[in-house]
Amino acid sequence: MFKKYSKQIKQKIRDLRSQGWSLGELGLKTGISKSTISGWVRDIRLSEAQKRRIKEKEIASAAKARPLAIKAWHQKIENWKESIREKVQHFGKLSLRNQEIGKLVCGLLYICEGSKYPATRCLAFGNSDPAIIKAFLNLLRKYFHIRENKLRCRITPRWDQNINELQSFWSNITKIPLGSFYKTISDKRTKGKVTAKKDYRGVCVIYYCDTSLQFELQSIGETIIKAMGE
Repeated sequence: MFKKYSKQIKQKIRDLRSQGWSLGELGLKTGISKSTISGWVRDIRLSEAQKRRIKEKEIASAAKARPLAIKAWHQKIENWKESIREKVQHFGKLSLRNQEIGKLVCGLLYICEGSKYPATRCLAFGNSDPAIIKAFLNLLRKYFHIRENKLRCRITPRWDQNINELQSFWSNITKIPLGSFYKTISDKRTKGKVTAKKDYRGVCVIYYCDTSLQFELQSIGETIIKAMGE
């Protein structure tokens, strides 16, 4: 609804504008929108000094508002992500309740990140994300009959990384003893290059010498992909 303002209010605003007030200042003082105010004061000529003052105020105001805007944007992003996480949270429990779904997830992980038969004849699953390695091993241990003493691990770190620290880290993640780790060889391609990502722990590869289990996981993944593509 169109709102009418008195001549006194309009004149007061014009007087303040003539003194060099910016549209933003006038809007804050009166609660009237800048677009409305600009129509009332459009004909008022400002001195060069007043223009410089307004410009300086606008720059200062923008500098002050920028961190607040960035903070608000980050909070908006976090709220958006959290709303989606809550929406899909129930999926996390499915693989724990249902053996078939657990095997399905394990097979899909393997078809994406595992070695394929017949190029290799041993289960080998590698990734640099500790959460993915841990999830795969948890599913493997829970839903497939494996022998712990057959599990092996190999790490491929960058040249400047501490091998002993990484082995201890991945042993803790995988619950595979250090005695079951293959010899660690640093990636020669990274020699002379500083590792930028401080949380990068190299690539961890899990081995389990069982061709039948390897092909079973591979076949689960292939079956799901084939069914989804039909």
